[in-house]
Amino acid sequence: MKIAIPKERRPGETRVAASPDLVKKLAGQGFEVVVEKGAGTGAAFTDAAFREAGATIAKDAESALKTADVVFKIQ
Repeated sequence: MKIAIPKERRPGETRVAASPDLVKKLAGQGFEVVVEKGAGTGAAFTDAAFREAGATIAKDAESALKTADVVFKIQ
């Protein structure tokens, strides 16, 4: 199952729907996790941290969402 985590787009929103720690747990349970590039910037999570946790980094929201089974989003 593929989980997508897009960047939050609401002005002033600094949160992201999952941390690298959660991504690591999900990947360890067999989920494929795709995070949009820069999704964690406002929450001080780098793309490298998500990649090290087991996520794939998508270049944009469309790429992240197009084959997702589940989307994690705050707003």
